[in-house]
Amino acid sequence: MKISQFSLAMQLQPPEYDMGSKVSVLGDMYSFGILILEIFTGRRPTDTLFQAISSLHHFVETALPEKVMEILDKTTFHGAMSKATNGKEYWGSIKKEEMECLVSILEIGVACSAESARDRLTVTQVYSKLTLIREKFLQRED
Repeated sequence: MKISQFSLAMQLQPPEYDMGSKVSVLGDMYSFGILILEIFTGRRPTDTLFQAISSLHHFVETALPEKVMEILDKTTFHGAMSKATNGKEYWGSIKKEEMECLVSILEIGVACSAESARDRLTVTQVYSKLTLIREKFLQRED
């Protein structure tokens, strides 16, 4: 294992592991939640931004749902960006239904990365929520 891989594993480690708790499925859910937040925001838990605020989890949690467009990774969603006449980028082509799906997925990431293990979603709950999001998104396309 390379040092960089070890560093990544530590970033995804739930807080209770630092207090001597045993490895559990809820710890895996924490890692899954952080991974979701990283994918959609393009930020890592160790970004310098989080020296000023508490965490990636808090960063996303406080932005939902009204400020979701401010935290999304612009490189991931570049197709949804448009240029205004003043040269600034704005989110021009994301539809309301797509926005609701993005917010729902980020809410899953936040719920899975809750600091307390007992406040996290279970695998079954995540599966149910993701299935509903997929069905809603696919219905929109019909």
